[in-house]
Amino acid sequence: MTDLTVAITAHAETVVAGPSFRSLRAALAPVRERGYDVQLLLGLDSCTPACRDYMTQPDFVDFERHDYAFRDQGRTRNALIGAARGKWVAFLDADDLFSENWLIRAIEELEAAEATGRRAIVHPELNWQFDGINHVYSNPAQDHPFFSPYVLAIANYYDAMCVAPRAVWEELPFPDRAIADGFALEDYQWFVEATALGWRHVVARDTIIFKRRRDASQTHESRGTSAVIRAIEPLAIDNLEKLLPKTGTSS
Repeated sequence: MTDLTVAITAHAETVVAGPSFRSLRAALAPVRERGYDVQLLLGLDSCTPACRDYMTQPDFVDFERHDYAFRDQGRTRNALIGAARGKWVAFLDADDLFSENWLIRAIEELEAAEATGRRAIVHPELNWQFDGINHVYSNPAQDHPFFSPYVLAIANYYDAMCVAPRAVWEELPFPDRAIADGFALEDYQWFVEATALGWRHVVARDTIIFKRRRDASQTHESRGTSAVIRAIEPLAIDNLEKLLPKTGTSS
């Protein structure tokens, strides 16, 4: 049985992906040293000719490549889940960077959660957004005093770059984006809805993901539209308290 599937999405990345793949291979080394079996997936979503040329180099021959035409990272990730064999799945982007301990620490957190009957989604401790912006976010675990469902109602604590059991995406796929309607936050909606289904957000200590934010991202594209309100049922005012962590090992 495959233990971990690493699923990478790419669209227009070329040379910026070089450091990303080097950091991924460094993060994979301790995973393989522990004897875990790894599947590598590469989802090419409406990719440019230059991106395709780059991603088909011999250096990436160990990746299973899949072509899509969604122009939607959430739908691409859902499709990659259909190709995944791993018990756990790590989503990464082709232009991001990851600390060497990210994947192994995430696996340790997942194993600890399984041992106590918890359904967990693992996040890095820090998310450093660079390039188009320069922000550093600290991700709070759901049992941390800094976590509040009331903040979750107005701001996204987490990014789609996480590691979790494949079952969470089989139970709850990412929702579609709606760029024309001003909505490019399908990961935000997904984390809220996963929380409502009883999945718990935990943090792998001393880990970091460097998230590239480019001017041409779909998030920036959606900001130039006339936004509409999207109803997210768990965020209804009378449902917010249900997002609070429950005590006990069965939460």
